[in-house]
Amino acid sequence: MSAAFPTAESMVNRTRYPIDAPESEAGIALLSACRNEFETGGLCVLPGFILPDALTALANEANGVLEDAYFCDSTHNAYLTDADPDLPAEDVTQRQEATFVGSVAYDYLPADGLLKQLYLWDPLMNFIGSVLGKKPFFRFADPLGACSINVFVDGGQHGWHFDESEFTITLMLQQPSEGGLFEYVPGIRGLDNEKEIVGGVLEGKRDGVRQLPFTPGTLLIFGGRQTIHRVTRVSGATPRLVPVLCYAEKPDLVNSEQVRKLFWGRAGAVD
Repeated sequence: MSAAFPTAESMVNRTRYPIDAPESEAGIALLSACRNEFETGGLCVLPGFILPDALTALANEANGVLEDAYFCDSTHNAYLTDADPDLPAEDVTQRQEATFVGSVAYDYLPADGLLKQLYLWDPLMNFIGSVLGKKPFFRFADPLGACSINVFVDGGQHGWHFDESEFTITLMLQQPSEGGLFEYVPGIRGLDNEKEIVGGVLEGKRDGVRQLPFTPGTLLIFGGRQTIHRVTRVSGATPRLVPVLCYAEKPDLVNSEQVRKLFWGRAGAVD
């Protein structure tokens, strides 16, 4: 652990985001604003959540474990489901998107490192759960996927898709040399014309497509099951680094061995 940041709370801009004082006037106002933003737009963006010096230290820590990233190079449809041979070729579920992304598993993060300290900080977990309206709320128990780092090197991208999980928590840590834009079309899951909208997005139509600027230090709470989204192609020597902090509504939830093998190349933690 860095001596400059002995606790997670010293990394967070608690003046702007008093998440460790939820019953204070400022804490109540923050939670109300975040809930409203998430409910109306499908995401909650907290820029400057991590203090500048802590951000530098977190990025240095992440860059120090990049050699442990496992890379997944695959294609998938927007729903992350197997193609149905009974559906016509023009159906949106038959369209394939390309994804090339690496991930540093939780068990490869430094045991006493800054990212683990942040992830294990109860006020952060409790705040996120409150924004989502989830109570009780737990950390994900998976030995590889509890908290990992998505790594987009030159050529990396994540094609258009809906998430399988209801919500995703990410920290914008390091901006790439070029590309790596987060694009999304909010709130279309379940609409009568959902497939029409999805088909247009996959064909490159820009109607309704929004971009979220990559601002290092930003915490993002995102409802990825309802919103189709992607990360555009990255180029250049500096990788795009985004830690993914996973939580659950039930205790002791883990990924399947199949998911672990897909994203980390192994079924269990290292000894």
